[in-house]
Amino acid sequence: MGLLLVLHIIVSILLIVTILLQVGKGATTGASFGGGVRTFFGVMGAISPLAKVIIVLAIIFMTTTLFMSVFYSRGKPPQIEFETETSMVDKKPLLVASCWLLQEEKNRT
Repeated sequence: MGLLLVLHIIVSILLIVTILLQVGKGATTGASFGGGVRTFFGVMGAISPLAKVIIVLAIIFMTTTLFMSVFYSRGKPPQIEFETETSMVDKKPLLVASCWLLQEEKNRT
């Protein structure tokens, strides 16, 4: 489980770095004014090696996220605690204080 979490963190950092290294389409807008319609709308050519790395990292990120959600959800479900006499003992001072406040309110009116 720890290895999966470490892999997930490493892939997350690499994915962020590779996305930030990618050159956006806005960087070529200067060429669109003199380049005609094909340049303005963008020519879809071959995928760059950086884009391929991003695709692979995104697939690894999604699969590790899926596996971690499945593995971590197999833990014990949360238990509902029912009130017992011992838990009521802890609430006795609160009960006494609320009764005292109600009595004080009645005395004022």
